Amino acid sequence: MDLDEHSKKVCKNLLADLITVNQGNSSIKFFRKDLTTMLIWLYVMDSYANEKKINIEDIARGISTATRLSKPSLRLILENAKQKGFLKFTHSTEDSRSWIIEPEEISISEFNFWTQRIV
Repeated sequence: MDLDEHSKKVCKNLLADLITVNQGNSSIKFFRKDLTTMLIWLYVMDSYANEKKINIEDIARGISTATRLSKPSLRLILENAKQKGFLKFTHSTEDSRSWIIEPEEISISEFNFWTQRIV
């Protein structure tokens, strides 16, 4: 059995993407370093795209079915992304103890560019 043409194209694009993304210091490289970080990234981007406000608790619940991650580890990943300028935290208007997590403009821009190349 052989790979069909679409599968060959996807394979070629993914391989080229993995090589390209691992160069430089982009949000794509940061969030694609492992499965857990990628799940966090896609959960944040999906929530942002659907105009859904999310916080650390929401992310922890959202990714819990696919990965086991402690809340301190989740906070560390999110804080590192914030320090690099890839995510922003704003106080929730409903609960001052909670932080709303959103992608920064650079993350949105790089995500848009990245998705155009892989599809």
